[in-house]
Amino acid sequence: MRDPNRRDIRDVAGYLAPVRQALTAPLLMGGAPRPYAILNGTLAAIIAFAGAIVPGILVGVAGHVLGVLLARRDPDAVEVLQRAMRIPNRLED
Repeated sequence: MRDPNRRDIRDVAGYLAPVRQALTAPLLMGGAPRPYAILNGTLAAIIAFAGAIVPGILVGVAGHVLGVLLARRDPDAVEVLQRAMRIPNRLED
C-alpha cells in the first residue's frame, strides 16, 4: 500500500489539475460505442422500413448486444477495428 505522506517525484507544486471522468471515458450509447450504435441503429431502421420489421428489430437488438459486449471487453475496440481496416495487408502474395 502506498504511503499517503510520501510524495511522488512527478508531483510538481502548482501543476495539479483535476481531470473529469467525462474527458477520459469513451462515449457510449446504451452501453455500446456511440459510432457503432448509430451505425447499427441506422442499419436496423433501413431493414425495418424496407418492410422486414421483425428481422430489422432482431438485427438491431443482436447488433446492440454485440456492441455492448465488445465495449465491456475493450471500450476502444471499434476504433481499433476501424484503424485496422485502413491498414493495407502487407503480407499477401
